[in-house]
Amino acid sequence: MQSCDDKNEPDFVRCAANIAVARGAGLTVHEIPVLPFVVTDGVRAVVPYLNFYICNDAVIVPVCGHDADNEMLALLGEYIPDRDVVGLEIGAILAHGGGGIHCITQQVPAI
Repeated sequence: MQSCDDKNEPDFVRCAANIAVARGAGLTVHEIPVLPFVVTDGVRAVVPYLNFYICNDAVIVPVCGHDADNEMLALLGEYIPDRDVVGLEIGAILAHGGGGIHCITQQVPAI
């Protein structure tokens, strides 16, 4: 689940509350503690690592040049060991448009 390691971030309380609810329901929670953002045209947009796309043998993860990109890709690799975890620079335009890799793709199941 998405968490936020910066207590000054607006999403800190919301992420902590979501995790508390999940744990309270008896779920095992794996946290992604960094919630990076970009600013484009004066608008702040988060670029969550969890907005990834799972394809055949890989997981395509949005990255934005944050210092923690490689660390978070490695952490996701621990949680999803049977696939290659690959970072894809999504750019400010995609983040500003309100979606990441998962939001703008649709999976087509094999028949």
